[in-house]
Amino acid sequence: MAVREALLLALAAGFVTACGGAGEARAQTVLQPIPAAECQTLTVKAQDATGFKMTASEDDFTDLTDGAEGRACHIAGSAADQTFAAPAELMAKLVKVFAEWKEDPARADEGPGGAEKGFVSGNRIATVEVSWEPGPGVVCSDKQPLSACNIRPQQKLWTAIIDIVEKGKQGL
Repeated sequence: MAVREALLLALAAGFVTACGGAGEARAQTVLQPIPAAECQTLTVKAQDATGFKMTASEDDFTDLTDGAEGRACHIAGSAADQTFAAPAELMAKLVKVFAEWKEDPARADEGPGGAEKGFVSGNRIATVEVSWEPGPGVVCSDKQPLSACNIRPQQKLWTAIIDIVEKGKQGL
């Protein structure tokens, strides 16, 4: 009887351990910005790639693929009077900044008014988003899609946003 009770206790202990343990802290994915010096280096590269001013800061970030939240190195810039014909043209310039990284198709989307791509490198994630809207003085109908607004590329206000995070684990 004692052997049977010991076996049942051992099985129960194994089950609790396999399920994460009663009262044990579970690890949760946390996101943090890359070091400030690296963020600044990527800001300069993005500015060189786009040809317009980009600035670095820190901002909230949610990884839409798994819901993890935290802070990111946030690089952003906007400019009018550019000659980009479509978002894909501006995106092609920014993709070169992440040439050493692996493209992540799960983080990609594209449309006539913008595009988004994602990249991974080890425990790091970068998202790159480009978009446009009518520039100052340009009027487009709010009853039609933005892509139907017939304006020259130089009349578009282009925006590029890059967020870069490091993923880590933290106990609860």
